[in-house]
Amino acid sequence: MSRLDVETPSGLEVVAYEEGSPLMDLAEDQDLPIPFGCQSGKCGICQVEVLSGELAEPGTFEKAVLESFACEPKVRLACQAMMGEGRVRLRILNV
Repeated sequence: MSRLDVETPSGLEVVAYEEGSPLMDLAEDQDLPIPFGCQSGKCGICQVEVLSGELAEPGTFEKAVLESFACEPKVRLACQAMMGEGRVRLRILNV
């Protein structure tokens, strides 16, 4: 098991996860306050910033969407991202 720390307006949320877990599933299962819109990667509502650690490498579709929104290199879409191994710390951007 690895650890996910999510910075929220009300404090820090901490959950355990297994490598390869979809971030969207973790957010829904653990009631993390990450906003989701379309849930298919097109709207960009679920952007998170990776503060430390690593998520799994983004796929071609996620890369294209992030580029179309001119996102910074550490920004990912929670509906598309998969968890890597180790400890990851995220900040929710659209709160």
